[in-house]
Amino acid sequence: MSSDVLPVTLTGLRKALAAGQFTVDEALQAQVAHLRLNAAKFRCVTTIHDRPDPGRRRATDSAGHGAGPQRLLEGVGLAHKDIFHRVDRPATCGHKQPPPVSRRALSAAALTRLDAAGASELASLCMAEYACGATGQSEQADEPVNPLDQAAAVGGSSSGSAVAVAAGLCYASLGTDTAGSVRIPAATCGVLGLKPTRGLIPSSGVFPLAPSLDTVGVIARSAADAAHLLAVTATRGLRGLRDALGSPERLEDALLASPSPRLRYCFDATPVREDVLGVLHEFIQHLPATWQATPRAAPWLKELTGYAETLLHVEAAQVHLPRLKQPPADLGPMVRAIALPGIAMPAVWYAEALASRAQWAKRLVAEYFQAADILLMPALPDGVPNWDEVHTQSPRFNGRALASLYRLMPFVNYLGFPSIVFPVGTDAFGRPVSVQAIGRPFSETSLLAFAYRVERDLFGANGFAPLPLTHDGSSTRISIKR
Repeated sequence: MSSDVLPVTLTGLRKALAAGQFTVDEALQAQVAHLRLNAAKFRCVTTIHDRPDPGRRRATDSAGHGAGPQRLLEGVGLAHKDIFHRVDRPATCGHKQPPPVSRRALSAAALTRLDAAGASELASLCMAEYACGATGQSEQADEPVNPLDQAAAVGGSSSGSAVAVAAGLCYASLGTDTAGSVRIPAATCGVLGLKPTRGLIPSSGVFPLAPSLDTVGVIARSAADAAHLLAVTATRGLRGLRDALGSPERLEDALLASPSPRLRYCFDATPVREDVLGVLHEFIQHLPATWQATPRAAPWLKELTGYAETLLHVEAAQVHLPRLKQPPADLGPMVRAIALPGIAMPAVWYAEALASRAQWAKRLVAEYFQAADILLMPALPDGVPNWDEVHTQSPRFNGRALASLYRLMPFVNYLGFPSIVFPVGTDAFGRPVSVQAIGRPFSETSLLAFAYRVERDLFGANGFAPLPLTHDGSSTRISIKR
């Protein structure tokens, strides 16, 4: 019996399958076994699915063995935030009593697109209750463990998605981002989090929090891996990525062939911890000179954040109004803290926030994205905190530390712009420091290309996050026994 391991990235797995190094069946069986063996360790899985491949058409070769992939994501195991509805498996939304679903409700469109591409859904992943919270704190279920550092917090609300990807339990994951809920957990776990332009990935079949802000996003280990999921699930555009999907090598070449980005950076819109700031400036200094990185201020941050918070509170109140009328035990404190203020907010505040959005988006495109392609900001200005600093039931709870997780996130949702976060170094505590790259609407290809070039230069071919080690110091890569 020989022993082999699967590649760390989705892109690498596709190459290995195409080369015949493993069969689709071998790859999937190894991924399922690995997930079952390690899920409890990281407490990020709500359900492991008995039939993880609803969209897969089994293919066999003439000898009757599992053949190679017939579709581009066949053999790829994914797992998603437990907020995506399936006809035969309603989402729990991080609650012990899932919300009622209409009998006529269809499966989430994003999942059916992945099914059609041959991807296998291995599991549903934990999340903050009803997607309310900047961490994975939960009164309803276990709280996930950060694979990089058990004492470090896991961001939310797509906490399980970030942990599962960082721990190597799945190749990528769909989450949702209303005020940073894909980007925050990705930044705490040292992986890539992509919040696309609002509406680019369909949100039908996804339980809402604040519909005018909600965005389906992707968490992955590599920019090329994220590009796969985005191109498969997106409703429009991305022709270059779609055309290149037939071969992982072509997709990588397409990302590397993207024009050199023109960058602006703003690291002083909010206070940034000194060691974090040092890493970000060092990152800027080592970028190629042709990328033209220039500083720029962001005096509008407070106003746009206020508009985003108004929409979040009011729309969350509308979504949860029936549950708010029930006993307090029906909703956890984080959900109530987000939804209750919306009931008291004047209608004129909400109307003003909606009415001002298009004008602000047009203004910032003109001011920032005529002479530049990407605006860089810190992802977590105070770095990745300890769990006991941001857990509201901890005696060491620090409200400022919790607020720093989402301080630079909501305005992006308000504008509807795309944003991607990924690590560029480590802080004084050895935890990831991530940059947030923001683009004009529908500039996802440029953002992914930028991330991919940085990834290759700083981290090599195995993606951003190192896989966690076992207790004996060995790798947790997925093994195949033959």
